[in-house]
Amino acid sequence: MLLCLKKKKPLVLSFKELENKVTKELLAYLKRLHQCEASFELSDLIENIDLSNPETIYFKQTEKWKTAYSDVKSILKAREHLDKKK
Repeated sequence: MLLCLKKKKPLVLSFKELENKVTKELLAYLKRLHQCEASFELSDLIENIDLSNPETIYFKQTEKWKTAYSDVKSILKAREHLDKKK
């Protein structure tokens, strides 16, 4: 198994699927998006697994990452803000 597959990578989810998640799940998904590598070119991989696996996001410099990130941020922006003092 490839080293980069050890950590759970975010799945490609539709906007509707993301909307149906609770805020805690969205924040966890956002965290997984942030943990993706910057790009295939900057990784130490020989093969770009992002191209062969359309259901999973591996690199930030892809349309599927950018779409997922934008969708999550848009949904979170519309959600009730959490009070950190509690």
